[in-house]
Amino acid sequence: MSIQTEKCPECGCGDFFINKRRGEAICKQCSYVVDDSLVDFGRDWSGDEESGESNSRAGAPFDPRIANNLITEIGNNSDFSKLDKNTKYLMNRIKKKNRWTSSSLEANLNYAFGHLKTVSSHLHVTDGVEKEAAGIYRAAAERGLTKARASDSLVAAALFIACKLFVLPKTMREVSEACKIDLKTLGKAYKLLLRELKLKTMPTNPMDYLVRYANNLGIANKTQVTASKLIKQYQTTGRISGKNPTSLAAVALYIASLQTKEKITQKRISEAAGITETTLRNRCTEMLDALKIKLPKGRK
Repeated sequence: MSIQTEKCPECGCGDFFINKRRGEAICKQCSYVVDDSLVDFGRDWSGDEESGESNSRAGAPFDPRIANNLITEIGNNSDFSKLDKNTKYLMNRIKKKNRWTSSSLEANLNYAFGHLKTVSSHLHVTDGVEKEAAGIYRAAAERGLTKARASDSLVAAALFIACKLFVLPKTMREVSEACKIDLKTLGKAYKLLLRELKLKTMPTNPMDYLVRYANNLGIANKTQVTASKLIKQYQTTGRISGKNPTSLAAVALYIASLQTKEKITQKRISEAAGITETTLRNRCTEMLDALKIKLPKGRK
Protein backbone atom coordinates (compact mmCIF):
# COMPACT_ATOMS: atom_id res chain seq x y z
CA MET A 1 0.00 0.00 0.00
CA SER A 2 1.35 3.47 -0.89
CA ILE A 3 1.95 6.04 1.80
CA GLN A 4 -0.79 8.26 0.31
CA THR A 5 -3.53 5.71 1.09
CA GLU A 6 -2.04 4.19 4.27
CA LYS A 7 -3.45 4.93 7.73
CA CYS A 8 -1.53 5.27 10.97
CA PRO A 9 -1.85 1.95 12.87
CA GLU A 10 -1.88 3.81 16.20
CA CYS A 11 -4.45 6.59 15.71
CA GLY A 12 -5.88 5.98 12.23
CA CYS A 13 -4.79 9.39 10.96
CA GLY A 14 -3.87 9.63 7.29
CA ASP A 15 -1.84 12.84 7.50
CA PHE A 16 1.94 12.27 7.53
CA PHE A 17 5.12 14.31 7.71
CA ILE A 18 7.82 13.13 5.27
CA ASN A 19 11.41 13.42 6.48
CA LYS A 20 13.36 13.13 3.22
CA ARG A 21 16.77 13.27 4.86
CA ARG A 22 16.10 10.19 7.00
CA GLY A 23 13.60 8.50 4.65
CA GLU A 24 10.81 8.41 7.23
CA ALA A 25 7.03 8.96 7.18
CA ILE A 26 5.80 10.25 10.57
CA CYS A 27 2.21 10.62 11.71
CA LYS A 28 1.48 14.29 12.42
CA GLN A 29 -1.07 13.45 15.10
CA CYS A 30 0.75 10.88 17.31
CA SER A 31 4.35 11.07 15.88
CA TYR A 32 4.36 7.34 15.09
CA VAL A 33 6.94 6.38 12.43
CA VAL A 34 4.81 4.70 9.78
CA ASP A 35 7.65 3.92 7.37
CA ASP A 36 11.44 4.29 7.68
CA SER A 37 12.56 3.05 4.28
CA LEU A 38 11.37 5.72 1.85
CA VAL A 39 13.50 6.35 -1.23
CA ASP A 40 14.12 9.90 -2.44
CA PHE A 41 13.94 9.93 -6.24
CA GLY A 42 14.90 13.62 -6.46
CA ARG A 43 18.17 15.09 -7.59
CA ASP A 44 21.39 13.80 -6.01
CA TRP A 45 22.69 17.16 -4.78
CA SER A 46 21.73 20.13 -2.71
CA GLY A 47 22.30 23.82 -3.16
CA ASP A 48 20.60 27.09 -3.97
CA GLU A 49 20.29 27.51 -7.74
CA GLU A 50 19.49 31.22 -7.44
CA SER A 51 22.71 31.95 -5.54
CA GLY A 52 24.71 29.75 -7.88
CA GLU A 53 25.79 27.42 -5.11
CA SER A 54 25.81 23.73 -5.83
CA ASN A 55 27.09 20.64 -4.06
CA SER A 56 26.83 18.35 -7.05
CA ARG A 57 28.63 15.05 -6.70
CA ALA A 58 29.23 14.76 -10.45
CA GLY A 59 32.97 14.13 -10.43
CA ALA A 60 35.98 15.18 -8.41
CA PRO A 61 36.50 18.84 -7.39
CA PHE A 62 38.62 21.01 -9.65
CA ASP A 63 42.29 21.09 -8.70
CA PRO A 64 44.33 23.82 -10.47
CA ARG A 65 47.53 21.79 -9.93
CA ILE A 66 46.38 19.08 -12.37
CA ALA A 67 47.23 20.05 -15.93
CA ASN A 68 44.45 18.09 -17.72
CA ASN A 69 41.49 18.62 -15.37
CA LEU A 70 39.17 19.39 -18.27
CA ILE A 71 40.87 17.57 -21.12
CA THR A 72 38.82 17.37 -24.34
CA GLU A 73 38.87 14.12 -26.29
CA ILE A 74 37.28 14.10 -29.73
CA GLY A 75 35.82 10.66 -30.34
CA ASN A 76 37.50 7.26 -30.37
CA ASN A 77 38.08 4.48 -32.90
CA SER A 78 34.72 2.81 -32.25
CA ASP A 79 32.92 6.09 -32.90
CA PHE A 80 34.88 6.79 -36.08
CA SER A 81 34.20 3.31 -37.47
CA LYS A 82 30.52 4.23 -37.86
CA LEU A 83 31.28 7.28 -40.01
CA ASP A 84 31.70 7.48 -43.75
CA LYS A 85 35.15 7.90 -45.29
CA ASN A 86 35.08 11.70 -45.79
CA THR A 87 33.67 12.43 -42.32
CA LYS A 88 36.17 10.06 -40.72
CA TYR A 89 39.04 11.87 -42.46
CA LEU A 90 37.73 15.26 -41.33
CA MET A 91 37.31 14.13 -37.70
CA ASN A 92 40.83 12.68 -37.63
CA ARG A 93 42.24 16.03 -38.76
CA ILE A 94 40.24 17.87 -36.10
CA LYS A 95 41.39 15.39 -33.46
CA LYS A 96 45.04 15.80 -34.49
CA LYS A 97 44.87 19.63 -34.40
CA ASN A 98 43.15 19.53 -31.01
CA ARG A 99 45.95 17.32 -29.72
CA TRP A 100 48.57 19.75 -31.04
CA THR A 101 47.00 22.80 -29.38
CA SER A 102 46.17 21.13 -26.07
CA SER A 103 49.44 19.24 -25.68
CA SER A 104 51.53 22.44 -25.78
CA LEU A 105 49.64 24.05 -22.89
CA GLU A 106 49.42 20.75 -21.02
CA ALA A 107 53.18 20.16 -21.29
CA ASN A 108 53.83 23.68 -20.04
CA LEU A 109 51.52 23.20 -17.05
CA ASN A 110 52.94 19.78 -16.21
CA TYR A 111 56.47 21.16 -16.06
CA ALA A 112 55.44 24.28 -14.13
CA PHE A 113 53.35 22.40 -11.56
CA GLY A 114 56.12 19.88 -10.99
CA HIS A 115 58.52 22.73 -10.29
CA LEU A 116 55.92 24.46 -8.11
CA LYS A 117 55.48 21.34 -5.98
CA THR A 118 59.24 21.09 -5.39
CA VAL A 119 59.59 24.76 -4.40
CA SER A 120 56.46 24.67 -2.21
CA SER A 121 57.86 21.71 -0.33
CA HIS A 122 61.19 23.51 0.13
CA LEU A 123 59.49 26.65 1.50
CA HIS A 124 57.04 24.64 3.65
CA VAL A 125 53.96 26.47 2.34
CA THR A 126 50.44 25.16 2.93
CA ASP A 127 48.36 23.22 0.43
CA GLY A 128 46.07 26.22 -0.02
CA VAL A 129 48.97 28.50 -0.97
CA GLU A 130 50.23 25.94 -3.50
CA LYS A 131 46.77 25.68 -5.08
CA GLU A 132 46.47 29.48 -5.26
CA ALA A 133 49.86 29.73 -6.95
CA ALA A 134 48.87 27.01 -9.44
CA GLY A 135 45.66 28.90 -10.22
CA ILE A 136 47.58 32.13 -10.84
CA TYR A 137 50.09 30.39 -13.13
CA ARG A 138 47.29 28.60 -15.01
CA ALA A 139 45.54 31.93 -15.63
CA ALA A 140 48.81 33.40 -16.91
CA ALA A 141 49.44 30.41 -19.22
CA GLU A 142 45.91 30.54 -20.65
CA ARG A 143 46.42 34.23 -21.45
CA GLY A 144 49.65 33.47 -23.27
CA LEU A 145 51.92 35.20 -20.75
CA THR A 146 54.24 32.18 -20.64
CA LYS A 147 55.23 32.52 -24.30
CA ALA A 148 58.85 33.64 -24.76
CA ARG A 149 59.25 33.78 -20.97
CA ALA A 150 60.92 31.41 -18.53
CA SER A 151 58.34 29.30 -16.70
CA ASP A 152 60.49 29.19 -13.55
CA SER A 153 60.30 32.95 -13.03
CA LEU A 154 56.50 32.99 -13.46
CA VAL A 155 56.11 30.03 -11.10
CA ALA A 156 58.18 31.88 -8.49
CA ALA A 157 56.17 35.07 -8.98
CA ALA A 158 52.85 33.19 -8.71
CA LEU A 159 54.03 31.53 -5.49
CA PHE A 160 55.19 34.85 -4.02
CA ILE A 161 51.81 36.44 -4.82
CA ALA A 162 49.98 33.49 -3.27
CA CYS A 163 52.06 33.85 -0.09
CA LYS A 164 51.12 37.53 0.12
CA LEU A 165 47.43 36.76 -0.47
CA PHE A 166 47.50 34.17 2.33
CA VAL A 167 49.51 36.55 4.59
CA LEU A 168 52.35 34.03 4.76
CA PRO A 169 55.61 35.82 5.69
CA LYS A 170 57.93 34.87 2.85
CA THR A 171 60.36 37.40 1.41
CA MET A 172 61.07 37.80 -2.29
CA ARG A 173 64.68 36.84 -1.60
CA GLU A 174 63.59 33.55 0.00
CA VAL A 175 61.42 32.68 -2.98
CA SER A 176 64.13 33.61 -5.49
CA GLU A 177 66.71 31.47 -3.66
CA ALA A 178 64.31 28.52 -3.46
CA CYS A 179 63.52 28.80 -7.18
CA LYS A 180 67.17 29.55 -8.03
CA ILE A 181 66.39 32.62 -10.12
CA ASP A 182 67.70 36.17 -10.04
CA LEU A 183 65.94 38.59 -7.66
CA LYS A 184 65.55 41.19 -10.40
CA THR A 185 63.98 38.63 -12.76
CA LEU A 186 61.51 37.62 -10.06
CA GLY A 187 60.60 41.25 -9.47
CA LYS A 188 59.80 41.77 -13.17
CA ALA A 189 57.68 38.59 -13.32
CA TYR A 190 55.87 39.62 -10.12
CA LYS A 191 54.93 43.04 -11.56
CA LEU A 192 53.88 41.41 -14.86
CA LEU A 193 51.41 39.04 -13.20
CA LEU A 194 49.96 41.77 -11.01
CA ARG A 195 49.45 44.03 -14.03
CA GLU A 196 48.16 41.52 -16.56
CA LEU A 197 45.95 39.49 -14.20
CA LYS A 198 44.78 42.62 -12.34
CA LEU A 199 45.75 41.22 -8.95
CA LYS A 200 46.07 43.30 -5.81
CA THR A 201 48.14 42.46 -2.75
CA MET A 202 48.34 44.20 0.60
CA PRO A 203 51.66 45.52 1.97
CA THR A 204 53.40 43.02 4.25
CA ASN A 205 53.06 43.71 7.96
CA PRO A 206 56.35 43.70 9.95
CA MET A 207 54.46 41.90 12.74
CA ASP A 208 54.33 38.73 10.62
CA TYR A 209 58.12 38.63 10.32
CA LEU A 210 58.64 39.64 13.96
CA VAL A 211 56.97 36.49 15.29
CA ARG A 212 58.83 34.32 12.82
CA TYR A 213 62.29 35.74 13.60
CA ALA A 214 61.63 35.67 17.34
CA ASN A 215 60.71 31.99 17.20
CA ASN A 216 63.73 31.14 15.07
CA LEU A 217 66.05 32.94 17.49
CA GLY A 218 64.35 31.64 20.62
CA ILE A 219 63.62 35.16 21.93
CA ALA A 220 61.60 35.43 25.15
CA ASN A 221 57.92 36.41 25.07
CA LYS A 222 58.62 39.58 27.06
CA THR A 223 60.98 40.82 24.36
CA GLN A 224 58.49 39.90 21.61
CA VAL A 225 55.74 41.92 23.31
CA THR A 226 58.05 44.90 23.70
CA ALA A 227 59.08 44.66 20.03
CA SER A 228 55.46 44.54 18.84
CA LYS A 229 54.71 47.70 20.87
CA LEU A 230 57.68 49.44 19.24
CA ILE A 231 56.39 48.61 15.76
CA LYS A 232 52.88 49.87 16.60
CA GLN A 233 54.34 53.11 17.93
CA TYR A 234 56.54 53.49 14.85
CA GLN A 235 53.51 52.98 12.58
CA THR A 236 51.78 55.97 14.21
CA THR A 237 54.70 58.23 13.23
CA GLY A 238 53.93 57.73 9.52
CA ARG A 239 57.56 56.87 8.71
CA ILE A 240 56.92 53.19 8.02
CA SER A 241 55.93 53.76 4.37
CA GLY A 242 58.55 52.46 1.95
CA LYS A 243 60.52 50.68 4.65
CA ASN A 244 61.45 47.01 4.32
CA PRO A 245 59.16 45.10 6.76
CA THR A 246 61.88 42.51 7.43
CA SER A 247 64.38 45.17 8.55
CA LEU A 248 61.74 46.87 10.73
CA ALA A 249 60.95 43.58 12.46
CA ALA A 250 64.67 42.94 13.05
CA VAL A 251 65.24 46.47 14.41
CA ALA A 252 62.27 46.24 16.76
CA LEU A 253 63.54 42.93 18.14
CA TYR A 254 67.04 44.31 18.64
CA ILE A 255 65.88 47.46 20.46
CA ALA A 256 63.44 45.40 22.54
CA SER A 257 66.26 43.03 23.52
CA LEU A 258 68.30 46.00 24.73
CA GLN A 259 65.36 47.28 26.76
CA THR A 260 64.62 43.89 28.34
CA LYS A 261 68.36 43.15 28.75
CA GLU A 262 68.11 39.92 26.76
CA LYS A 263 71.46 39.07 25.22
CA ILE A 264 71.25 38.81 21.46
CA THR A 265 73.85 40.07 18.99
CA GLN A 266 73.34 42.22 15.91
CA LYS A 267 74.87 39.48 13.82
CA ARG A 268 72.29 36.86 14.84
CA ILE A 269 69.34 39.16 14.20
CA SER A 270 70.68 40.44 10.86
CA GLU A 271 71.35 36.87 9.65
CA ALA A 272 67.84 35.75 10.67
CA ALA A 273 66.29 38.70 8.80
CA GLY A 274 68.59 38.41 5.78
CA ILE A 275 69.94 41.97 6.09
CA THR A 276 73.39 43.41 6.78
CA GLU A 277 74.50 44.65 10.19
CA THR A 278 74.98 48.12 8.67
CA THR A 279 71.34 48.19 7.57
CA LEU A 280 70.28 47.04 11.02
CA ARG A 281 72.22 49.86 12.71
CA ASN A 282 70.94 52.51 10.30
CA ARG A 283 67.30 51.46 10.72
CA CYS A 284 67.87 51.24 14.47
CA THR A 285 69.00 54.88 14.59
CA GLU A 286 65.96 55.96 12.57
CA MET A 287 63.51 54.15 14.86
CA LEU A 288 65.17 55.45 18.03
CA ASP A 289 65.02 59.02 16.71
CA ALA A 290 61.41 58.70 15.56
CA LEU A 291 60.24 57.26 18.90
CA LYS A 292 62.59 59.52 20.93
CA ILE A 293 64.05 56.55 22.77
CA LYS A 294 67.40 56.96 24.51
CA LEU A 295 69.51 53.94 25.29
CA PRO A 296 72.41 53.86 27.75
CA LYS A 297 75.76 54.70 26.20
CA GLY A 298 77.48 51.74 24.66
CA ARG A 299 74.19 49.87 24.20
CA LYS A 300 73.23 51.10 20.72
